[in-house]
Amino acid sequence: MPNREVGDFLKDIKYYNFHTVDDIDLFIESKENRVFFDIDSIWNSPLKREILYPKLKQYNVKICNFIYDLIPIKFPQFLYEKTQQNFTPYLKAVYSYSDLVFVDSFSAQNDFLNIQKAFKYTKKISTNVVYLGSDFSLNIDPVKDKYFEILSSQYILFVGTLEPRKEHSLVLKSFEELYEKNQNLKLVFIGKVGWNIKELLKNLNSHRLLNKNIFHYENIDDNTLNTFYQNAFLVTYLSKYEGYGLPVAESLSHGNITIISKNSSLIEIGGEFVDYIEDSSQKELLNTVLKYMINKTLYNQKKNYIKKNYSPVNWDITYSTLLKNIKKL
Repeated sequence: MPNREVGDFLKDIKYYNFHTVDDIDLFIESKENRVFFDIDSIWNSPLKREILYPKLKQYNVKICNFIYDLIPIKFPQFLYEKTQQNFTPYLKAVYSYSDLVFVDSFSAQNDFLNIQKAFKYTKKISTNVVYLGSDFSLNIDPVKDKYFEILSSQYILFVGTLEPRKEHSLVLKSFEELYEKNQNLKLVFIGKVGWNIKELLKNLNSHRLLNKNIFHYENIDDNTLNTFYQNAFLVTYLSKYEGYGLPVAESLSHGNITIISKNSSLIEIGGEFVDYIEDSSQKELLNTVLKYMINKTLYNQKKNYIKKNYSPVNWDITYSTLLKNIKKL
């Protein structure tokens, strides 16, 4: 489809109908240099890459991938069984046929290369670290009245799909203690309901503070999400593993004090601007939140430091880096 139509489509995704869609036959001889760019999340596709990639190679097509994380290999217990089954054959196809692999952090790059060694694949594959942009901004319009009271209060924000890897249960349990010290404090979860979280949902949906001091929103627009970031007292993101950790970058780009787990790429993305806790340490989480609740001077100093010194990654840089390296193929 023409690039100009992609722009029109993005302005009206729900109702747009494409005017021009041309079939492209990849399986023909061509004098042109051609690159097939697989941008990830395709392992559950009916068209399996262990079948597609060797066929593309027969017609001299270069293969390029973007891999965000190696969760299905490193932490399969956190995923659907279907993803567990399909990811490994996909990754082996990448190791066998890919010419260039983009990853979103040096941590993810190390995981990718270490797993390649463990799988005993020896093909030389170029890798390139490309950070994801977090400078996406919108014209902030007044949000709906139903959020006004929360946005005007002191609240802890946690953005991310509800799943065991993200440690929402730890934050919920910690908040119960924080509430005893400050009954005006609120907790806001923003993210869709994921998998393997029956116990969390049961505890959340039956909680005595639900819709009073504890809130969960699944379907909010980008404008509202930005507004929640802008007004947060502080942000938590306690994932056990990330390939990148975009909510951390988004939070920092809004100048928020952000508490994260000390692991994987989160250290790389958070740098000196976040507060770290050891994995699953409720005591550290409580102590970190409390120090900012008690010491307003410390809180303001940290906020000002982030706003003054943190520079979000620009999406244009992400795009230009991808394009430059693909052209090298």
